[in-house]
Amino acid sequence: MQIREAIVLAGGLGTRLRDVIGEFPKPLAPINNLPFLQYLLDYLKQNGVQKVVLAVGYKWELIQEQFGDNYKGLSLIYSVESNPLGTGGAIKLALEKIATKNCFVLNGDTLFNIPLNELAQQHLNGSATCTLALKQVDNSSRYGSITMNDAGAIEAFNEKEQGAKAIINGGVYCIATNALANFKTEHTFSFETDYLAVKAGLGKLYGKVFQAYFKDIGIPTDYHQFEKDLKEGQIKFYNAMPYEKIKIDSSWTLFLDRDGVMNERLIDDYVKQLNELRIIEKVPAAVQRFTELFGRIVVVTNQQGIGRGMMTVDDLSIVHGFIEEVIKTAGGKIDKFYFAPQLRSENSNHRKPGTGMGLQAQLDFPEIDFSKSIMVGDSESDIEFGMKLGMKTVMLKNSSNVSTKADYIFGNLYQVSQELIH
Repeated sequence: MQIREAIVLAGGLGTRLRDVIGEFPKPLAPINNLPFLQYLLDYLKQNGVQKVVLAVGYKWELIQEQFGDNYKGLSLIYSVESNPLGTGGAIKLALEKIATKNCFVLNGDTLFNIPLNELAQQHLNGSATCTLALKQVDNSSRYGSITMNDAGAIEAFNEKEQGAKAIINGGVYCIATNALANFKTEHTFSFETDYLAVKAGLGKLYGKVFQAYFKDIGIPTDYHQFEKDLKEGQIKFYNAMPYEKIKIDSSWTLFLDRDGVMNERLIDDYVKQLNELRIIEKVPAAVQRFTELFGRIVVVTNQQGIGRGMMTVDDLSIVHGFIEEVIKTAGGKIDKFYFAPQLRSENSNHRKPGTGMGLQAQLDFPEIDFSKSIMVGDSESDIEFGMKLGMKTVMLKNSSNVSTKADYIFGNLYQVSQELIH
């Protein structure tokens, strides 16, 4: 069921965003200091895509300069329009660089955070020519709406209607690479009007509704809203990669980061006293389940607030003692807390992503086998720590770690306890 190739329509001029982003191509629109296209590429990588054809035009050299021909293991190929070809012409040209029978197509100015493997399953099981990812919205006035029958076949694309609740096209497609065979290469046409609308009702165009995060950044209001949503952690990230549950027994060890994993992280500050500690909902229940399965559970946490003189080791011990007691009351157990008080500038191996705390844990618990260990964190330094020691790694997503090398991606610790292990 896996489809490993995708086309991203990245030739947009960004005319309506000109006052916000200047002369940049729209895919390079900066969102929290990162180009929007980077969020899309990270999303595709997390969904198992291995090759991306970027359908580019306006100032495409800037995109190539930014990303080159490989992004974090994603092979990038450029399909360049010498003249604007419309969405259909751009896809037709890009399809010549697709090697397999089916691929994904995404709008380069939209993030619709669906699990792509589910869209692929719908497409392949139904022998569809094209399958659309759909979204139900309260107001379809900007997008128009879609009529679909009980079997999931799309029957019609409807005109925009002010204030109407409806199902809309989310701008993510799974398409057979021969779907546009009747169109000439370098011919200008609209994918939406000249292909989708024409094929509606003929039985080869299907849709699947997803209740995932959706944002089209094509206008300033939504551009700024997407930036705000990222900062506030409003985006729900799917663990989009298909995975099998990990079978755990008492020979396994669980390593947990603390801030952002067990308790709420304070922005630009440290949990120095108990009145600043907020344990995340359902963490005690998660650790209780982990305790039933793992042989050991240890916490490894960077605490440079000590090195900066903002708190003491005794202050930290009180916080950890309280967390330990809460976990114990819920039926769980933390075997040991390890902390690194060093400043980031010291480049100490004891501080993550250095491996010092992990190696110390192995000295204290010689039975620890890093190949039978899982590291759960919320930052890339946590993931690098686990990777260096040969552990499986889990990232808990937030607004500042959209990109990750982790093996698994989940929303919170409780979700990990329910969905990843058994």
